[in-house]
This record gives sequence, C-alpha cells and structure tokens, in this order.
Amino acid sequence: MEYQSSSSQTKDECESTFGNKMLTMSYQSSKGWSSPIIKDYAPITISPSAQCLHYGQTVFEDMVAYHINDDIHIFKPFEHFEKFNQSLNRIEMPAINKSELLLGIQHLINQERQLFDLHEHQPVNIRTVMFASENKLGVSKSDTYELITFLSPLPKTLNCQTPERIKAHVEDEYVKSVTGGAGFTQFGGNYAASYAAKSKAAQFGYDHVIWLDGRERTYIEELNNMNIFFVINHTLITPALDGITVPGVTRQSIIELAKELGYQIEERQISIDEVLQSYKDGLLTEVFSTSTLNAITPVCEIKYKDNVLTIHNNKIGPITQHLYTTYTFIQQGKLPDLHQWNYTIEREPIEM
Repeated sequence: MEYQSSSSQTKDECESTFGNKMLTMSYQSSKGWSSPIIKDYAPITISPSAQCLHYGQTVFEDMVAYHINDDIHIFKPFEHFEKFNQSLNRIEMPAINKSELLLGIQHLINQERQLFDLHEHQPVNIRTVMFASENKLGVSKSDTYELITFLSPLPKTLNCQTPERIKAHVEDEYVKSVTGGAGFTQFGGNYAASYAAKSKAAQFGYDHVIWLDGRERTYIEELNNMNIFFVINHTLITPALDGITVPGVTRQSIIELAKELGYQIEERQISIDEVLQSYKDGLLTEVFSTSTLNAITPVCEIKYKDNVLTIHNNKIGPITQHLYTTYTFIQQGKLPDLHQWNYTIEREPIEM
C-alpha cells in the first residue's frame, strides 16, 4: 500500500504524508475505554450532531519518534501522556491509561516500520486526537469519545544542524488565554482563536505571534502555542508556568538540559518593556521558542508597535545553537550517556 499524501500544508507544518494505519479506541461513560484497535488509515464518519462539532470537546497531543540504529524510539512518551491528560482533565474529557495507549502505539509502529525505513533520517510525528462523539444537542460534556493515533513524517529541515529562523509580531489586542482559562491545554479552540492575530501579524510581514497576558497586555506568555526563551545578560529567562502558559515537554527538557550545561536560567514573569530595555542596553542577545515538532526555533526579529528588534544580526546565537545541537543529538541517540529520554519500541508485534 502506498502512503497517503497531500500537498495542502504549509512549510511550518508536518509534511502531508501519513502512515497506512491508525490506532483507534472508543470510550463510553458506563464502560470506560475499549482496547486499542489498529485499522487502515481512512476517513472517519461522525454524526452531524456529534458534540465535538458544536461544543468544542477536542484535544490532541504530539510526540516524536526516531529511527536510531535499527531501533525506533519515542521521545519522553510518559511526559507527553501526562500533558495530554492535563488537557483532557481541563476540558472534562476522560483520561487515557498511559501504559495501555503506549502498548497500542507500539503495535501501530510495528505495523508501520516501512514508514520509518522510508524516512530513516527524519523524525516521525505521533499525533493523538480525542473528540466527543455523542449524538445530541445540549451544552454538556459527552458520554462517548473517540481516540485516534496516526503517524506523519516531519520535514527533513527539522533534523538539520541549524534550525530555520522566524520573525514574530507582539500582539497587544487579542489574547490567547487568561488565568482560569484553558490556554495551557492542547484544546483545538486555542488554535482556532489564534488565527485572527496571525492574520493581523501577516499584514506587517510576520508569520508568528508573541502573546501578552490577558489582563495588562504587559507580560509575555508564549510564541504562537510554543514556549519562549530570552537570553538577557547571559541568563536564559522563560515565562513561569502560571496556569496560562503551555507546560511543554520540550520546555522542561530544555530547562533541565540548560542547567546541566552550566547556563543560568530563570522561570519568571518577563514584560515586553523589559525586553525592549534589555535590547536597547545591548543585553538581549538571543530569543528562541521550544515545541515538540520543531525542538528549538531561533527568533531573529521581533516587532512591537513601532519597535523592530533584530536579534543576533539575524543569525542563530551560540547558546541557542548549543542547546539545539545537544537536544536533537539526544533525541537522535547520538549522546546516549547524557540522558535516557528515549523509549525503545519492542520489535515483536504486541498481541491485543
């Protein structure tokens, strides 16, 4: 069977090549989760009155797998499952059993090894999505849910020594979330709500948005739906987790890695005024974002109102490069003694 392809995605998304199979699970409030089933990758059928289409109960999570020395590894799966469950809990959706889902994903990967062979030097995205499927109209959580996991190779550029740089526009009108909201989750509505701000940024020639806090429009929260880091006076500063900021697995990994490599790091509030002043003082030297699918992405330019900040002469900075190279080498198994963050997939198919 040939792999499913489409050319409709943009360059900052996954390549539109999908595996031949997908894992499915169903949930009923009276019975709990069904056992995982592997099916052919194909369109799904849902009712026009399915709850997800009307009231927004849909959450997804990504993980990355690598083909390393004839083995396939998933990077920090249990941490991603925990993050997935945090999102599900906030949207009042049923939690997944981490071990059971991982067994199902192992079975899926074993049936999809040809996909990894064809893309041996590329990371592969493991996308899991859950949505409400009960057929009824009424603003209440669903009694039934569907979960689907499928595979998609990531662009080869994400495996390069030097990542692509981006430019970002600071949004001071729209907000991504406020305290008590669901902005820290992988809830689908968080992404839809960002499109207006991205369209606004595009008018100024920017593809990416830096979000400020929802109350004062003063403190920096995230870049798109990614975590953001600033290097100011040789110190890495990233917004603290405050119930608004996404608790990214990559964010936490970079914090741990940076400390081990000897960098000073602070998790705290950082205002846009502090960023502007540190830039004027020559102390802001690097900015980068972190995410599952892109690892680390340098930010080369920031626009805020009439201010345009050119970061590190439009080049990747030394700290960003050091972290990026070390982090991706760990993911690719090139530094096996530094961290045990890779989970090896058993070769034998798992009976279910």
